[in-house]
Amino acid sequence: MRVELTLFDVGQCRHCERVTLAGGRWGNVTFPSMVALIVHPTEGAILYDTGYAAHFMDATAGFPERLYRWATPVDLPHAQRLEVQLAAHGLRPADIRWCLVSHFHADHIAGLRDLPNARFVCMREDLDAMRAMSRVRGLRNGWLPALLPHDFDARVRYAGDGVARALPAPWDSLGEGFDLFGDGSLFAVPMPGHAPRQMGLCLRDADDRAVLLCADACWSHLTFREHRLPTWPARLVTHDWAAYARTVERLHTLAVSAPDVAILPSHCQASLDTYRAATHGGPACASS
Repeated sequence: MRVELTLFDVGQCRHCERVTLAGGRWGNVTFPSMVALIVHPTEGAILYDTGYAAHFMDATAGFPERLYRWATPVDLPHAQRLEVQLAAHGLRPADIRWCLVSHFHADHIAGLRDLPNARFVCMREDLDAMRAMSRVRGLRNGWLPALLPHDFDARVRYAGDGVARALPAPWDSLGEGFDLFGDGSLFAVPMPGHAPRQMGLCLRDADDRAVLLCADACWSHLTFREHRLPTWPARLVTHDWAAYARTVERLHTLAVSAPDVAILPSHCQASLDTYRAATHGGPACASS
């Protein structure tokens, strides 16, 4: 089953590229915060993550949380706000029926409180691990509990509670996944390392192109294409470095075995631009 897929940049932050990519520039570069709008034939409007929102500024107003804002300066222009971009597609935040949470770092969940009617889908282990962290350790891992809606537990469904099965081609090299709606349209794939059990998403878009939304499994397509892992400071904010390296290797295998799959890390501007250009029939500006 195909779904309509549109990629938004909902805010951005700046950070030293060299930290996120071996051989990268020493200067700060911009990292977009990608949100995917998915329109399903029967389930309606679905989001994969929410990007930044004003709630992020509220949650980082005091100490020690303000250190998060200082470490990765955030910019959220009006035109990039989620509600503005949804409106351009004839939607309101209240129209979102499902929000699929890749993981619980602030730049992926800051807008959850703005989705009054959405059900949430995540990996149970990812949420439980974050909630078990101390305030300081959680902050180091990008966790801001204030960003969760007060009724989150009543509205959540855990992807990993379903029956895992082998993923269909062309994603089969990734192993097993979970058919979220039982119709073969969206497969949740565990991609641990950066976060305890990050959730990637496999789908076919309206043009029948195979896509993998891999969130923060890496920050750049060069990581899995050229084996250029982040440098050592990134390990301070990586939940499990060995698992991270294994996930990157899985992405490399997929890129080699199924080169037509669009592998889209949430913060890789080159990959997002390439997908958008191909979707609109324009020239590709980078390999994705």
